Amino acid sequence: MRIRAFASRKRFLGIVCAGLAAFITSASNTSGATQSSPLLFSVSATSTRAIVLESVSMRAEPFSLNSERNFSPNDDRTRITLFCMNLDLLAGEGANSLTADAEDGAHVHYPLKVEYAGQVPGFEGIYMIVLRLNDLMASNLGDVLVRLNLHGMGSNRVRVGIGQIGGGPADDNPGVGTPAPTIPPPAVTALTIDQYRAQFNNPSFPSDQDLQRFLEQSSWGSKGDGTDPQHNTDLLHLRQIGIQAYLDEQLNTPPVFSDVQSDYPSTPLYPINQPSPCDAVCVRDNYTLYPLQKQFFTNALTQPDQLRQRVAFALHQLIVVSGRDLNNNEASWFAPYLQTIDRNAFGNFRDLLYQITLNPGMGEYLNMRGNTVVVQPPNPPMPNENYAREVMQLFSIGVDALNQDGTPVLDAQGNRVPSYDQSTITNLARVMTGWDLAPNTTTNINGVNTPVTNYVDPMILNNNTGRYDLGQKTFFGVNFPACTTSNPPCTTTAQKQAYKSAELSQAIDLLFNNQNTGPYLCTQLIHQLVTSNPSPAYVGRCAATFANNGSGTRGDMKTVINAIFLDPEARGDVKTDPNFGHLREPVLWIAHMLRTFNATSDGVLATNNTGAGSFTVPLGQNLFNPPTVFSYYPADFALPGTNLVGPEFGLLDTSTTYQRANFANTLFLANSGNGIAVSAPNRPTGTQVNYSRYQSLAGNPTQLVDALNAGMMHGNMSQSVKNNIVTAVNAIASSDPAGRTRTAIYLVATSSQYQVER
Repeated sequence: MRIRAFASRKRFLGIVCAGLAAFITSASNTSGATQSSPLLFSVSATSTRAIVLESVSMRAEPFSLNSERNFSPNDDRTRITLFCMNLDLLAGEGANSLTADAEDGAHVHYPLKVEYAGQVPGFEGIYMIVLRLNDLMASNLGDVLVRLNLHGMGSNRVRVGIGQIGGGPADDNPGVGTPAPTIPPPAVTALTIDQYRAQFNNPSFPSDQDLQRFLEQSSWGSKGDGTDPQHNTDLLHLRQIGIQAYLDEQLNTPPVFSDVQSDYPSTPLYPINQPSPCDAVCVRDNYTLYPLQKQFFTNALTQPDQLRQRVAFALHQLIVVSGRDLNNNEASWFAPYLQTIDRNAFGNFRDLLYQITLNPGMGEYLNMRGNTVVVQPPNPPMPNENYAREVMQLFSIGVDALNQDGTPVLDAQGNRVPSYDQSTITNLARVMTGWDLAPNTTTNINGVNTPVTNYVDPMILNNNTGRYDLGQKTFFGVNFPACTTSNPPCTTTAQKQAYKSAELSQAIDLLFNNQNTGPYLCTQLIHQLVTSNPSPAYVGRCAATFANNGSGTRGDMKTVINAIFLDPEARGDVKTDPNFGHLREPVLWIAHMLRTFNATSDGVLATNNTGAGSFTVPLGQNLFNPPTVFSYYPADFALPGTNLVGPEFGLLDTSTTYQRANFANTLFLANSGNGIAVSAPNRPTGTQVNYSRYQSLAGNPTQLVDALNAGMMHGNMSQSVKNNIVTAVNAIASSDPAGRTRTAIYLVATSSQYQVER
């Protein structure tokens, strides 16, 4: 029935197309580096009422929620068909690249499922879009405004009647319609994704706005060290070599500490209990995360490997260890975990998954260290299941079976299909028995070689083979034979250890090769780096590169990173889809402001030491101390009243919103604009920002705000926000240029339009 419905719709297209030419407009298609917004057709040049039909019966509005003729035998939900142009689809893209929404008169927003997108035969520059009405709509809702979104670009909104015609929200542009053109636009040859990405080999292809957006996504922000926002070193370099060359350069920029291939140095292991003597500095540097938290902001503000830092921090939020569970923040226990992530951020995801499994900090955090088979006859072996559960649920495949575009696999009843069950957890936990810390080592403390627990080297198999589960197991349908006295022999310690090593490697392979791993990883990285609500098509393109980097290799992080940043959903000078983007989490918000104003800092911004209190904790983010294995905030945090995911909003409430404003005040307004003061010994130089290049514009508030708009928001500030800030700045005497400048910066930094990176 569904196929027949689509067929009847196509037969009707000839009638519809004849009518389209009757509506006159000056609308035109656009092309080039600047993305165009989809244009939905209305009935006339003075009306926003849509050209729209019920998809099966071909009747006009108003539309009931249940169709007179079923779309399929068991589905009577109404579908509507609208018409549009300016769809910059890639070759092969269809409905899963598009999203749609509707707003009613009470300003309730409804997501609308896009079920079909295709060219109108004979009018290939015009597209028909089939939307399924939302089940939560009231039967007599009245007019709603419908929008279509593609690659982060939102269309105009057109009026559609649900149950009845009339009422609804006010038009965005009253009296201005968007009828179909008198001369239908020609078909546009769609680029393949490879052709699209290849455009970025040309340094002049992207606009300056897009270059600035790219730096916001791939670094902690463009460093404001130029005479104006257009002459920052980062932007000038990017403009000269282009995005593709910049990515290649960053992917080959070495980390700060070459001996450990990381941006975090090795710190000497200290015993579990503090030695005597151990003064305040000894405690600070060895029994708190102070040196690592300080290094984090020092790296963000000064080190060139910006892309590694952003990707590594995203991976830290995916594959979580919390310092508080490692001997209450012992730095030397936590550093090897950060080094493992840094070392593999541009490598292969399989290597990261394997190495993090044997990382001693992870072993401590999720109880794989010392995991043993505990036999309680007549019950079966019951090893600790903590790591086995989380490595699947959070670190690799997620809880639901996924299609390659990240959408959930559904059963015949429309329910999600679990990606694993309890028996999967149990069998994996049995595989992960027998592993423990490497032998103790020594550290010279106060002139004495002191034995210390080894939280640096990867975990090894304990020599007590009684801890091993050597029985037969089944994991994702694959049989793991028991370790028996023959075929192959399994009697000596060495043979049993070889068996355990091999089955762990095989289990990691199965997770790595699971159909979920690519789309799951891509979704999480896109959330962190680009937008909280990517289209399935975007996720699918990224997952395809995870599956094959073009040379037959799976899991190549470099090609995954390229795919994330060189996608039409990521690129473009502006994004008009209101659902695009993500909230800057506290460390990103702070780091971006500091880089924008070329700050000098001792990096002491996230520590919890006397005289050096954390500025991120009041904002809800205790750096390197996420409260749970689910990270600092839930990856699936839902924005209230919407179907949207907004993970970082899990940290935002009345208190943390106030604290954001308080931090911006501390940085720009308090202390006469001199930033964060020195507090010896733990905050030796403090943090100071440099806004002199903006202060020179304070005599003209409009120019000042325009410059801040360019430097902080890549020109994305709305006119209303700009007007409000200019008014506030004008209220300050022109004889106080520093006060004008600091106030303008504060108002931009605390605005929602700045805090949501788009």
